[in-house]
Amino acid sequence: MWIALTIYGSAVIGANWFIRSQNRLKSRAVALTFDDGPDPAVTPAVLSVLKEKRVPATFFLIGEKAEKYPHLVRQILADGHEIGNHSYSHSYWLGFFSADKLREDLVRCSRVLEEISGEKIRLFRPPFGVTNPRYSRALASLALVSVGWSLRSYDTVTGSSARLLARLVSGVRGGRIVLMHDTLPQTAEALPSFLDYCRDKGIEIGRLSM
Repeated sequence: MWIALTIYGSAVIGANWFIRSQNRLKSRAVALTFDDGPDPAVTPAVLSVLKEKRVPATFFLIGEKAEKYPHLVRQILADGHEIGNHSYSHSYWLGFFSADKLREDLVRCSRVLEEISGEKIRLFRPPFGVTNPRYSRALASLALVSVGWSLRSYDTVTGSSARLLARLVSGVRGGRIVLMHDTLPQTAEALPSFLDYCRDKGIEIGRLSM
């Protein structure tokens, strides 16, 4: 039973098992978050939609990609959005890194983002939503706040923008933090209709800090 609970707590960020994450908003608004960018093809498309619809979002960026595409990081910030740390490497083995190696990876990401933005990075999202006790120590030492989600789009497992939209509209509620990825064309394709749905239903799109 203990092993099963530990596996569950590691894999389900909303369980707040090893680290306490912000998984919902305190307000009745909805927050949009995008992981795994910046991407030279999809991030500009997502930003274009957000600008047209005049809604804010938070982008959890991979340090290695930010280093490669700093102009996209600057564009995200210039458009009024927040950025956060999503690790430097986004390694599949990140959850197995030693405490020192994990901290080094997160420090490297924050350093890249801070050099580009000139701002202190305070938000973090664990890659794959996986956590363990080493994350708790690393985040505390770096004063990073973990952000989870309460509506997962599953855009990484569907190539259909129609199915993605159906999932989003069926699950959106006040206070939810929505997880999407600005690396997938189907996400950019579904986004305008999702935002129109929220507007028509009177659902406010807010910021994580609300």
